[in-house]
Amino acid sequence: MVALSRLKGKSPIKCVFFALFESVWKYDRVYRLMERSDRFDPIVLVCPIVNYGKENMIDNMRRCFASLQKKGYNVICSYDEKTDRYLDVRQELNPDIIFYTSPYKGLIDDRYYIDQFEDVLTVYVPYFFSSNRDYQLSFNKPLHNLVWRRYLESDVHRKIARKCSYNKKNIVVSGFPGIDTFLDPNYRPNDVWKDKSARKKRIIWAPHHTIEPVGIIYYSCFLKYQDFMLSMAQKYSGSIEMIFKPHPLLRNKLNALWGEDKTNEYYARWRQGENTDYNDGEYVDLFLTSDAMIHDSASFTVEYLYVNKPVLRTLNGEDLTEQFNQFGLACLKNHYLAYDETEIEAFIQNVISGQDPMKESRTSFLKGTLIPHGSPSEFIIDDILDSIDSQRN
Repeated sequence: MVALSRLKGKSPIKCVFFALFESVWKYDRVYRLMERSDRFDPIVLVCPIVNYGKENMIDNMRRCFASLQKKGYNVICSYDEKTDRYLDVRQELNPDIIFYTSPYKGLIDDRYYIDQFEDVLTVYVPYFFSSNRDYQLSFNKPLHNLVWRRYLESDVHRKIARKCSYNKKNIVVSGFPGIDTFLDPNYRPNDVWKDKSARKKRIIWAPHHTIEPVGIIYYSCFLKYQDFMLSMAQKYSGSIEMIFKPHPLLRNKLNALWGEDKTNEYYARWRQGENTDYNDGEYVDLFLTSDAMIHDSASFTVEYLYVNKPVLRTLNGEDLTEQFNQFGLACLKNHYLAYDETEIEAFIQNVISGQDPMKESRTSFLKGTLIPHGSPSEFIIDDILDSIDSQRN
C-alpha cells in the first residue's frame, strides 16, 4: 500500500481525528498518548453533521468545538460561519492518517467521507460498544470495509465481523478505548452534579432515540416514562438527584414529533429542577460520580457495567433476543429489568436504601469478561506504529 510505504521512517505522523458529537468521542486516551509521543502530531477536526439541516449543524459544531477546546485538544473547526467556507483537509491539513468516529454516509458532509481519501491511511474505532444484532449497521457499512484498520471491542465482535463483513483483512481486536478512563485508578472525575455534598443518591436516566423503530432496533421507552421519571425525581427530592442523559439524536426525533417548542420546554424542565439536570456532553465523569443508572440504551448496556453500580433497563415489550447479540445478552443478565412504573420505583427505592442484590454477579462478570488485558488505547498506538515500522498492511 502506497499510503503505508510513505510513512516508513516519517516523524511526526500527522493524525487528524474527525470529531462529530462530543458524547461519542472515544479517542481521548489515544489522542493523549499521541500528544506525549514525538512520533505523532494529532489534530482534532470538528466536522459538519448535515442530516438535520444547517442550523442544527452549526449548533452542534459550536458545542462540540467548545467542549473539545476546553479539554485542551489541538482542535479546529471544518466550517467557518463568517465566510461560509469549508476547510479543505488535503490542502490545509495534509493528514497521514485520518481517524473516523462514525461510519455513516450522509451524516457527515460528503467532502469529509472516506471515499474522498482513498490514498490516506484511515482508522475506525466504533463510537459505541456494539451489543445489538443489526450486524450490517455495526460491521458492514461501506466505511467499515474501506478503512485501513478497524479496531473492535472483543473476540466476540471479531467473529461477527469476519462473518458479516466484506473486508475481513482490516479487523483487529484492541478492546474498546472508551473504557480506558473507567479503569484508570489515578483518574479523578469532575463532580458534574448540582448537589456537591453528595448527600443524595445520584441517578442517571438515559433514554435511547428509537421512539420509532430503526430497522430491528426499537429500544426506547421514553414516551412511556417521560413524565413518570420527572415525577419520581419530585417524589424523592429529599433523597435523590436525577440527571436526564438522552441519546444525542433524541432531541431531533422529538422536534419532528412534538415540535421544537414542546421539546425545548421538556428539556428545560430537567435543567431547571432543584434536584434534576440535563447532560448532553461526554459522560465519563457523569458515570463515575453517579450511584445508579436507568436506561434503554445500546452502548450503555455495556459501558455502565465498567463502573460496577446498580443499573436498570426499562423494557418496551420487544424481544431482547431479536435485538441483542450474545455479548449484549450477557451484559443484560447483569441488569435489573423493569416492565412498568412499579418496578422502576422499586429500583429507585433500593438505590436510596443501598440494596444491590446483583453486586456479586456483576463484579464477577466485570472481572471475568469485561476487563481487557492491557489498555485498548495503548494497543491501538502500538499496532499503528508496528504496522508502519514493519510495513505490515
